[in-house]
Amino acid sequence: MTKHKTDTIDALDHAAVMVHDLHLSAQTYERLGFCLTPLSQHSGALTPGGDIVQWGCANHCIMLQQGYLELMGVINPNLYDNKIPDFLARYEGIHILAFGCSNGATTANRLAKEGFGANGVHGLARSLDTPDGERKARFNLVRLPPEEMPEGRVLAIEHLTPEYLWQDRYMTHPNGALALEELVVCVDDPATVASRYERYFGIPAKEESNLWCFTLRQGRFVLKTAETLRSEFGIDAPTTPYAAAIKIRTQALNNTTKLLSKNGVAFSDSGHGIQIPASEAAGATFIFTE
Repeated sequence: MTKHKTDTIDALDHAAVMVHDLHLSAQTYERLGFCLTPLSQHSGALTPGGDIVQWGCANHCIMLQQGYLELMGVINPNLYDNKIPDFLARYEGIHILAFGCSNGATTANRLAKEGFGANGVHGLARSLDTPDGERKARFNLVRLPPEEMPEGRVLAIEHLTPEYLWQDRYMTHPNGALALEELVVCVDDPATVASRYERYFGIPAKEESNLWCFTLRQGRFVLKTAETLRSEFGIDAPTTPYAAAIKIRTQALNNTTKLLSKNGVAFSDSGHGIQIPASEAAGATFIFTE
């Protein structure tokens, strides 16, 4: 019997879109046909192993049967802002690339042995309303120095209380969204960046027509050049690196397009699926597939 490794990073857990106006962006995503969780303010440790304190940022989540999306913004600038304004100074859009791990401590140890600047495990918590009353969702995060992973805030996340996040009442979406399937990131030198992520994930990348892809146990992580991003999706990267697009699998594209048309959302058939431009989704391009 093969023993399950506890130091693997093997899933596309979630992607977070950082926004200037969290309230307005929530309305935007409801117009796209997503069901959002109620506002939840973050709290966390500011140092590895430190006390958990209230932060000034909050989120709404879009819980899918596989993975989830997060809208994040600052609601109290007098508290720790989680460096969100620094990310927004680059662009509004996708900035957190979160991958799943089963054990934060052993994952951090492995990354350190791989030469990454892993500095231990950070605790994170936020209060959530559940059918049984308010509960505290808790996570362990393994972060790397931003200079080592400039593609965004790259982190491995260990869910300690997944039952509080994936509540049935928030997992049915009018647009039919089911799964977070792919995250596309634009970089200048995909081959070099892919070699770094090979050490991060512990698996080889597959090169396919000017892109480098990691097929994880859950979801795919794809690296492309600005030229490939433009030719395939018509997206002009405002800078590099740039977390450019999210692919979402839906129940039926026909129903998705009907809802988008009804709500007056601009979209196009990109050949890869139904594409919603960043201008319609607070800086994040979405591609719905079936």
